[in-house]
Amino acid sequence: MQYVEHPENKFEGNIGILDRKYIQADGLIYIGKEANNIEDQPLDVIKPQVFINEEEITNFILDLTPEDARKIGIKHRSELKYLKKNAKEGKLNFNSKNVRKIINYYYTSICEHDPIY
Repeated sequence: MQYVEHPENKFEGNIGILDRKYIQADGLIYIGKEANNIEDQPLDVIKPQVFINEEEITNFILDLTPEDARKIGIKHRSELKYLKKNAKEGKLNFNSKNVRKIINYYYTSICEHDPIY
């Protein structure tokens, strides 16, 4: 359901009939036959949008032991306690350093499926 409810990047607004966003081009890069010295032009690499299962990650954090947390890279018990407190209260910051470590570990070592791109 998280995939269905993800924010739409091409439209303004959240609910109802949405208007298209207007863009302002700030540069031009030639590709194909028109490209001269293509290796000298900047390459803008955009990372794919990743949808993580927040409920799975929250439950995983709540089940973590201090030993497992150390394997992941969370060195102090106080950090784990803070993560568990935020997980219980639904206040996890999924972009924080420690939560990112847990997500990477979860999807590379534990989980049977990759995050949705």
